[in-house]
Amino acid sequence: RERTVFQIASAIRDQFDKTPEIVNYTVSTSSGGGGMGSNSIDVEIYGYDFDETNIIAEELKEKLKPIEGAKDVQISREADRAELQLVFDKEKIAAHGLTTAQLGTIIRNKINGYSAGYLKEDGDEYYIRVRLREEDRNSLDKINELTINTPTGARVKVKELATIKEYWAPPQIDRKTRQRMNKVSVTPDDISLTDLAEEVQKILDQIDTPPDVKIIIGGDYEDQQESSKDMALLFGLIVILVYIVMASQFESLSKPFIIMMSIPFAISGVIFALLITGTNLNMIGMLGVIMLAGIVVKNGIVLVDYINLMRDRDYELNEAIVMSGRSRLRPVLMTAATTILGMIPMAVSSGEGAEIWAPMGVVVIGGLIVSTVITLVIVPVLYAVFSKRGERDKKNEVRQSFVFYDMDDNVVFDSRKPIEDDED
Repeated sequence: RERTVFQIASAIRDQFDKTPEIVNYTVSTSSGGGGMGSNSIDVEIYGYDFDETNIIAEELKEKLKPIEGAKDVQISREADRAELQLVFDKEKIAAHGLTTAQLGTIIRNKINGYSAGYLKEDGDEYYIRVRLREEDRNSLDKINELTINTPTGARVKVKELATIKEYWAPPQIDRKTRQRMNKVSVTPDDISLTDLAEEVQKILDQIDTPPDVKIIIGGDYEDQQESSKDMALLFGLIVILVYIVMASQFESLSKPFIIMMSIPFAISGVIFALLITGTNLNMIGMLGVIMLAGIVVKNGIVLVDYINLMRDRDYELNEAIVMSGRSRLRPVLMTAATTILGMIPMAVSSGEGAEIWAPMGVVVIGGLIVSTVITLVIVPVLYAVFSKRGERDKKNEVRQSFVFYDMDDNVVFDSRKPIEDDED
């Protein structure tokens, strides 16, 4: 595929704009920093007054349209429509043995109809809906003249039991957390959700809202922020668990710390790779960061474990580090090279779903290149620093275990006899 999803979406919008029959439309993309689904930013406007929230939504819509990368700006609440409201006379209804619910159902079925099964003919099924003819229900006078059969056997007209009022109201009222909500949706086009959300927030800061109206940014951006927090918590938990396992394996607190120091440098490689390639970090890319941490730690374990082995064989510290670097250089480079080569097709792919999976390849390649160099340089240096410090501490402990005496020059020390303390 030669075009990106954003280019394809732009071409589809151009075709829709040329079709006068299409009034509203939304073209969703599946990349731009979000997760696996379609991406959008929903500005949720909470307020009880329909007029207030409608005015704010229209103002916000006009201010969002000029933003570069903001497409398909839509308001969820449709324009008000004329509706008929029946005000029942409960005393008259009760006198005829009816309830308001029963009367409402009867009138609704006469106007909107009700399902009466289906008809099979020539292998096809036709659903049957029974209701009054259009000429018998297309005006207020006709509805007032509708006849209702009561349980008492009487036949009364609607106008005798209820008063019909005409008013304007939204066809659908959206609610969230039991509050009335009007929503303005915007789809990113060749821009990340985070960048678009920042531009939207700047506009929201400029809008004066009444005290009884609340505006928040939600939609896929809200889901992305929650997922990012969960991934960050998961990453921190993984680092802690890996440290605990290595500390028990090496029986040391400093050795695992030395190995874990390569992880921040790997993160810096991830950042550089994303900036150079212009790639947005999505949820799949965050999974790549977690996978990268495991690879980086593995390379550090290989190096430190071999240094410990050489030290156990009575090699000097510097000699053990040099031998470990020479011996473990090829395994570390082979691990990094095979992983990088395996991720290149994912990073440069332009086929279906490339926008979703490419960030993982970029993250692993960039982080692994930097972390491999750091592992071969920083890890041995830190090992030497911590080891020399530990040796100095041991020497101080040995010195403190000796007892020193002041003696005259003419005193001869016989090593065959123990030294006795002067009781005086």
